[in-house]
Amino acid sequence: MRGIRRLRAQPLRTKLIITAVGTAVIVFAVVSSLTFRYWHQESVAAAEQQALLAAASVRSAVEAGLTARDYGRARRALLELVQLESIVAARVFSPAGVIIVSTNREEEGQRPAGIWIPAPRDIPVGGAARLTTDGDLVNAFLPLRAGGAAFLQVDFSLAPLQAAMDRAARLGLLLLVGSLAAVIFIVATMLEREVMTPMERVAGILGPRDRPGQRHVDLADIEASVSDLLRKEREAARVAAEQEARLATQAGFAQVGEMAAEMAHEFKRPLASIRSAVSLLEQEYRLDGPAQSLLSAVDNQLGKLTETMQDLFALAKPVELEDERVDLRDTVDSALAQLAGLMDLAGRRVERGYGSETPIVYGDRHRLEQAVLNVMLNAMEAMDPGGVLAIGIEREGDRVVLEFKDTGPGIPETEIEKVVLPFYSTKPAGTGLGLPLVARVVAAHRGELDIKSEAGVGTTVRIALPEKPRAETSGGEGE
Repeated sequence: MRGIRRLRAQPLRTKLIITAVGTAVIVFAVVSSLTFRYWHQESVAAAEQQALLAAASVRSAVEAGLTARDYGRARRALLELVQLESIVAARVFSPAGVIIVSTNREEEGQRPAGIWIPAPRDIPVGGAARLTTDGDLVNAFLPLRAGGAAFLQVDFSLAPLQAAMDRAARLGLLLLVGSLAAVIFIVATMLEREVMTPMERVAGILGPRDRPGQRHVDLADIEASVSDLLRKEREAARVAAEQEARLATQAGFAQVGEMAAEMAHEFKRPLASIRSAVSLLEQEYRLDGPAQSLLSAVDNQLGKLTETMQDLFALAKPVELEDERVDLRDTVDSALAQLAGLMDLAGRRVERGYGSETPIVYGDRHRLEQAVLNVMLNAMEAMDPGGVLAIGIEREGDRVVLEFKDTGPGIPETEIEKVVLPFYSTKPAGTGLGLPLVARVVAAHRGELDIKSEAGVGTTVRIALPEKPRAETSGGEGE
């Protein structure tokens, strides 16, 4: 455990070098082991083949001597064979396993001890060979076609071949060590150039961490710094998105201002003249039912056009607020009273849920009522007859929250952020001015507007307003 802790405390460069060297050594050991095992197997196979070839080279001479019962001739053939390098001994066996002729005459007429002898019927025509248990010799067995003889056995020594393999192994080991050193050098150079140098540059850009006594690059510090940079980048992206939204809203308000200035001149007088004419018609003439209904419809449409103009004017000019004590229950009730006479909204139901505490805020009574009226009007127009608008007022900390929850069709999630932009509306006949005006009034009161919606379920609009007057809030922030 102490060694592991000591290794963990090492610089990253040292860790990488140790890892590279350890990996290279392991690969070297595995490759060397597999290579030497392969060549050992190949050398044994070669020795077996050479032993069989050596036995085959004297078989005819041995068979001729045995056929003529000239055992001296057969023995001389075997003695010539052992003059070859690696051939240690040679013997001729009878079917009973007795040595008939041998390079060592003392063995003749005996059964050898400690030598594995196969059954003659198990030896194929081409001969057989096997490695002795001690691994020093290869025994080759070749069948003979001579009276009284079964097979010829040759002992082939692996010592010369093993010496040659040892020389080759030493040379190969030197080459492998040189290759290993070259690989380690190349890997270390690559790690230094491709990993350590860029990481040290990154560490220099990110700045030193508050780690006393630290002099080397630490992955944990770089990870923390990169995470910090990513967090700052996300925060910057969020701020940029908010600024973009504010700029879009301001651009929309500027567009409203220019349009309102032009429309004020073009529509104000004609609207006033038309409404006056309608009023005179109602006073001077007795109209029947259909005509009276038609005239009332014209007056209603003129009223809506007048409201649109008022919304335009309200968005175009700066919001100037009175700072007075406002009971939000009275504000909601007053707005509901204005909605009560609208025939187009018949069949919608309103449920009020006021808390036990008196919901007092400080602001402009008229502006707040205007904002609440627009929210409720949007909700009522979005619902079909039978829909329900639930209104709640509750206190949350130092704020009072107005909640308007309707059972309309809802707003698509991709369009929720757009509904507070001027001239954007989800309703076919909407002007797109109601909610932008609400957002502007709420922002002027230092409040927050939150809109949540679910398709097929409905929309919830929450307006959170501070309880304290603007003067007290500004003083607190300044301190």
